[in-house]
Amino acid sequence: MNIKSKIETARDALNNAVNMQMNREIILEMSQMIDEYIVEYYRQSRKVGSDQMLKLPPSR
Repeated sequence: MNIKSKIETARDALNNAVNMQMNREIILEMSQMIDEYIVEYYRQSRKVGSDQMLKLPPSR
C-alpha cells in the first residue's frame, strides 16, 4: 500500500471514529498515525520532487 493510500484510509477511519463518538484517546492515536504518514509522504516527495504533491479528495 503506498503512502497516499495509507493517508486516505487512515483519514476515512478517523472520520468514522469521530462520527461514532469513539474514545478520545483512540481518536488522538489515529490522528497521530495520520500525522506520521503525512510526514513520511513529505519526506518521500522531497526525494522525488514537488511535482507529485498529495491531492486528497475532500473530507466526507
